[in-house]
Amino acid sequence: MKIRNTAEVIKFRLRTEVGLTIKDLAKDLGRSPSTISLVICGHRKSFPVISEIARLLGEDPEELATLLGETEGETLMT
Repeated sequence: MKIRNTAEVIKFRLRTEVGLTIKDLAKDLGRSPSTISLVICGHRKSFPVISEIARLLGEDPEELATLLGETEGETLMT
């Protein structure tokens, strides 16, 4: 499944390129680790979280949001 592979790549890049775990990122953003994981896996959509992840990885936030929004059943979160 494409979105699962995308989530694994994002988590790997956060750890190796930025030095952050999901727990660290969640703490920095004032969110729960489960919320961050749900956003990365495409189950929830939070543009502020996606934007921060994109910024950290040097990616375009709109492109990342589109890629993560390709899964069904997403819930919008702000």
